[in-house]
Amino acid sequence: MIYLDNAATSWPKPESVYDAMVKCIKEYGANPGRSGHRMAVKASEKVFECRENLARLFGIAEPLRIVFTINATEAINLAVKGLLTPGSHVIISSMEHNSVVRPLKKLEALGVELSIVKANPDGKVCAENIEGEIKGNTKLLIVTHASNVTGTVNNLKTIGSLAKKSKIVFMVDAAP
Repeated sequence: MIYLDNAATSWPKPESVYDAMVKCIKEYGANPGRSGHRMAVKASEKVFECRENLARLFGIAEPLRIVFTINATEAINLAVKGLLTPGSHVIISSMEHNSVVRPLKKLEALGVELSIVKANPDGKVCAENIEGEIKGNTKLLIVTHASNVTGTVNNLKTIGSLAKKSKIVFMVDAAP
């Protein structure tokens, strides 16, 4: 069997992942940060070790600034609801997943201003089109890295440079 639905699930996994999961369940499968017993302490240590490894990988100075969420949808909701207030402006592309669009539509009803930049005919988002939507109250720019519908890949370096130059938080939906 050839399994081609990896973007919607997390199967199949490499054997090393199964081995690590079994080890976790057997040796320290307790709730991290919730108790002082040996397994809970070990679980907390493993979570922090993971934060440190991710911080090194992504060049983040402070591992405690890394937040774990259940999935990309929860992470997106946490970020947009934490960053945006009534009167603030957010820019997204027409290629965004519903996990981005739906919470922003709800926030729009509460006074957040939403601009949707159309993708080019080839399905890519162009930095020049985004630049025309930037306002004084623009706080956030969200762009998908690769469309889950068309497979087009956006030029994040160019778009990210625009966001940095404009002092706008740049969020990339990089879910597979």
